[in-house]
Amino acid sequence: MTNPGQTFTVTAAAEACRVSRKTITRRLDQLRNGGAYKDSAGAWVIPLSALLHAGLTPGRPAPPDAVPVPQSADVGHQDTRTTTEVQAQLADLQRRAEVAEALAAERAEQITDLRRTLAMLTTGRPDTTPPPQTDTRQRGLLGRLVDGLGL
Repeated sequence: MTNPGQTFTVTAAAEACRVSRKTITRRLDQLRNGGAYKDSAGAWVIPLSALLHAGLTPGRPAPPDAVPVPQSADVGHQDTRTTTEVQAQLADLQRRAEVAEALAAERAEQITDLRRTLAMLTTGRPDTTPPPQTDTRQRGLLGRLVDGLGL
């Protein structure tokens, strides 16, 4: 266990808090505000109180660092959509994807029909080779269209 007067180096603090050295170095400003300092040799001396001040706890891993949010032109804009609104938007997008899939399948059938018609017009007999079969569940829209065009 740790005692209140104990100090750590960056490496020792990382090991004690079960985090990486990079996590410790990212929090050096917070550690400095909590009492950490560099000694005469240039090595960091980090008291236990500084670790606690920075949200690090020896013996337990630290919580993940906050993800920085990029500043945009509309500062202060927050996403205020509710779960219901997000679910409704997701349902709409799923419905639109299903419609696009059905349209793609219909167009693939039309392409097959046009190929057969073209074969009959150019050779005088119908094309009896079946169209290539693909599993539509595993192919995306673009893949099925490319397959339908025979490219």
